[in-house]
Amino acid sequence: LMLDNSLQPHEALLLDDCQAIHCCFMRLKIDVLFLTAQGEVVHLVENMAPWTFSKFVRKATQVLECYPGTIAKYGITVGETLRVLKGA
Repeated sequence: LMLDNSLQPHEALLLDDCQAIHCCFMRLKIDVLFLTAQGEVVHLVENMAPWTFSKFVRKATQVLECYPGTIAKYGITVGETLRVLKGA
């Protein structure tokens, strides 16, 4: 998503083998979900701003970068289990 401002409300980027992210060179805020391999939400960041860094989330194995407001819109909370549909 770096140098891109075209993320749509129905889109997300899944990063595998990831426990922390940065938003350097990004042009928009994003919602960030840190997930285990089983899809359990272990940490959330709403409206992460450009040029910021997340904390290291030891339990996470995946990070889902979403359109800002996604966490609130769907009421996502830590402890929930999500099923990520790749390429849908």
